[in-house]
Amino acid sequence: MELTAELGTKIIDETKKLIDENIIIVDKEATIIASTDTTRIGDFHEGAKQTIEKNTVTILTSEHQKSMKGIKPGVNLPITIHKEVIGVIGITGNPTEIIPFASLMKKMTELLIRESMYIHESEWAARALEVFFLDWVQLETVPQDFIQRAEVLGINLKSKLLCTLIYIHQNNDAHNMNELINWLELTLDSTVVRWGNDRLLMVTEEKQRNASANYLLSALDSFKSYAESNYGSKLSIGVGTVFDTKAIKPSYQRAEKALRVAMNTNSIIFYEDLLLEICLDDVDESIKVEFINRIITPLKKEPELLNTLRAYLNNNLHVKNTSLELHIHINTLHYRLKQIHQLTNLNPRDTYSIASFYTALYYLDEKTN
Repeated sequence: MELTAELGTKIIDETKKLIDENIIIVDKEATIIASTDTTRIGDFHEGAKQTIEKNTVTILTSEHQKSMKGIKPGVNLPITIHKEVIGVIGITGNPTEIIPFASLMKKMTELLIRESMYIHESEWAARALEVFFLDWVQLETVPQDFIQRAEVLGINLKSKLLCTLIYIHQNNDAHNMNELINWLELTLDSTVVRWGNDRLLMVTEEKQRNASANYLLSALDSFKSYAESNYGSKLSIGVGTVFDTKAIKPSYQRAEKALRVAMNTNSIIFYEDLLLEICLDDVDESIKVEFINRIITPLKKEPELLNTLRAYLNNNLHVKNTSLELHIHINTLHYRLKQIHQLTNLNPRDTYSIASFYTALYYLDEKTN
């Protein structure tokens, strides 16, 4: 562990709340890296050098100032982490007055450093896990060295595994994301990583009841309610399927497809519940683009109509519910549906057109999400 100026400043900010004296933090080279008196930063401190070498408290008086460089009367205490002296905390003032609470200051400093170490190690572990998952979702088969890498990270590849993707709308708070990860890991005994800025990827072992559809749906529903009520962000969740393989790519891809559908209604969708979407995904990309162009392009300059069409389909063609969601009069909705008919030559009230609209919007979301 190495003391940095940033960490030293944090220690100064916290400890000066407890004592009305000048404080310095010195690294193991005996250089002052943080101080309540900023003019001393960068100075060599001979008293701290002695404290580091002897690993003992050094009491400095005005007499020492005559022969030692960079010091002021006070007390120097070694900062010890894992039995190693990594620096010094110095408190300027009358040693007789300082000594009674000097050991408390030392302990507080060491606690702050240990906390910083824990946070750093946790962040490193989280990044290592994210990199592992990025590699994992791309593998068709899992080689032996990858299995060993999983063991180092504490990931069990011996069980059947299930992927779940969670999209958190309008989330920018890393602290909130960490709390949500903790909730999932504790409740579902799963491994969860951040997947970009607004998604989480969860891998659940198929053991006991955790991967059964009913239990998982109930747990995810509770999680969704908890997150939305506490953090004010809507959630969409896509659940893949269990595969008897160490590779999670198939389950991940199915979770992606389920999430794409879930994002239309901010809901929880299991891949096993998808029907039409399975067929739609196997269509050639050029045909998907052509389909979007034929049906959606006439509406692209009319975002109000496009949003109306989405709401109409999401509400299962229920006119009253659609108008309530859009906060418009039913007559206004009928007028908009008529405009959609005129622009696309597809009637939003007949089965063929409804299927066409649904398919085009599905492909559009696939491109934009």
